Amino acid sequence: MAKVLIIDDEPGVCWALQQALQNGGHVSEAVGTAEQGLPRAAEFDLVFLDIGLPGMNGLDALNEIDGVPVVIITAHGTVDNAVDALKRGAFDYLVKPLRAEDIPALVARAVKRTALEREVTRLRGELAGRSGEGALQGTTRVMQEVFKSIATVAMSDAPVLILGESGTGKELVARTIHEASARSAEAFEPIDCGALPEPLLESELFGHERGAFTGAVARKRGRLERADRGTLFLAEIGELTPPSQVKLLRFLAEREVQRLGGQERHAIDTRVITATHRDLRALLETGDFREDLYYRLAVTEIRLPPLRDRRDDIPLLVAHFLEQLGYGGELSEAAMAAFTEYTWPGNVRELRNAVEAATVVARGAAIEPDHLPGPVLRGGAALQSEIEGFVARLADGAPDGAIFHTVQEQCEAAMLRHVLHHVGHNQVQASKRLGIHRTTLRKLIAKYEIQS
Repeated sequence: MAKVLIIDDEPGVCWALQQALQNGGHVSEAVGTAEQGLPRAAEFDLVFLDIGLPGMNGLDALNEIDGVPVVIITAHGTVDNAVDALKRGAFDYLVKPLRAEDIPALVARAVKRTALEREVTRLRGELAGRSGEGALQGTTRVMQEVFKSIATVAMSDAPVLILGESGTGKELVARTIHEASARSAEAFEPIDCGALPEPLLESELFGHERGAFTGAVARKRGRLERADRGTLFLAEIGELTPPSQVKLLRFLAEREVQRLGGQERHAIDTRVITATHRDLRALLETGDFREDLYYRLAVTEIRLPPLRDRRDDIPLLVAHFLEQLGYGGELSEAAMAAFTEYTWPGNVRELRNAVEAATVVARGAAIEPDHLPGPVLRGGAALQSEIEGFVARLADGAPDGAIFHTVQEQCEAAMLRHVLHHVGHNQVQASKRLGIHRTTLRKLIAKYEIQS
């Protein structure tokens, strides 16, 4: 049941809406002006707002409503205003004359979004007080999408594949999903597939019986068993060897484990969340990762953005880390500029380390650029100078009349080689990173004779 506020000066429209809402099991109130409705808007789950109101119009009133989804009501001749309202943050719009059959689905979608946003807010509140890396601090659009994905997948038991570069906070996302799920009272068992040799990894996953191999002096339950009714997190799943892939696939299909050296099979209920910084689709093409296992694991995918793609979050992250470290000194604008200009190849993990290093060097004083680690300075304010110097050298060496094309081709070729190398020469991923069509990319690769 939703509590709905209707702001419309036409009694007939209010009556029709209230009848449709009542038939759907919702409760509603109607007022004739924005001045009457705005003071109470926060008390409701949804607001229907007419654009053509006496006094304050609907578009101006929309700007005053925060935290509640708003459905704009408009006449045929003012649909452009409704589109403008959507750009300002309205949830949806209805065109007069209203159709009663459109109302129930619209209210259901609005209520669902409100519930999801409240869950995201709760999760962010938990993360803000956590002593982890803080990778999930953020107000950028890409991070808001991540928060929504976390809230959605936490409501199910489906496998989740988390993708992202090293240092973006993949394990923190996995822990958050677990803690927001119905399994939160049970164990969360993380294991790094790339950190252990195959025999030891198999023992860690499935456990072993006494005498199963040299050194197995006692029975040991594996991580899958220990995470029964909880969550197993497999980091760097792309490093899993073919034999281990087969055994993991068998578990996902049968939901049973057999310890090394044992005969009995044990039924368990363990949710599996995996993560990798590698391109699994490229590994599918080379045969290094099983296609059937991939589709078992990637029921839902969450892709974490690198820090360079959400630079607007850097000031928030820096402030979070300074508070976490208990640092009482200030941070200069020049130091913050260096933080935001650096490319952060190590992502949030590298940022936290840099902030901590700066606090050690500053020793309680205001943090200035010369307190920051060398790579941050070279990659920040000094980077622009290096770029300008490089371009100047190219321009000085180019013949008159060909400076533009010479500089363009040199920079273009270098950019293409860098991106292709970074994605393992996967042209699909490279075209997405570059923001160009694959046909254009292939022409450029041929033009500059770039070899795989």
